[in-house]
Amino acid sequence: MTATKGSHTNPEGSLPVNAMREEISKAYIKVLASVTGLTVGEWGQDYDCMDVTLSSGVDYSPDRYGPKIDVQLKCTGRKNATKQNTIAWSLDTRSVAKMSKLNRGTPALLCVMVTAVDYWDWVHLDQTGLLSKSHMYYLWGHDLPALKSSQGHQTVHLPKANLLSPAKVLELMEEASKWQPQTV
Repeated sequence: MTATKGSHTNPEGSLPVNAMREEISKAYIKVLASVTGLTVGEWGQDYDCMDVTLSSGVDYSPDRYGPKIDVQLKCTGRKNATKQNTIAWSLDTRSVAKMSKLNRGTPALLCVMVTAVDYWDWVHLDQTGLLSKSHMYYLWGHDLPALKSSQGHQTVHLPKANLLSPAKVLELMEEASKWQPQTV
């Protein structure tokens, strides 16, 4: 079955919408990295709760040269994920435990991209260029709420104030240059 809406029609056999969401979230982070002079390393699997690693070649002396951020990407078009001041995302406790570890060699960042419900509304092309009708919000792994051991999942609320922009990516990379793993 094909869907005909908006600017294009996807033929039968195209990627499922969830896979399309994964791909557009990777594309979004790559755009942000490209305009901020960062590189993006992709992982074949995200068992360790990292889809990509952002890397800088900047010397943040006296702190760290070449800081990195491990990024766990998520994407949703669900209207109920958007609250008044936050974006709600359910994470399994294993992911929360891995991302919130204070002894990580590289800090973790949870990024949730919010798109339109329908994929044909995700981007718009006109004479001025290609416009993404999406936003990405972030939360440091070490700022995730404490685990509740009795639950298999917990809802994380990413503040809408944590909108990921080029300036914010550079600010987060500078913070990552100061990251010091703690012994447990």
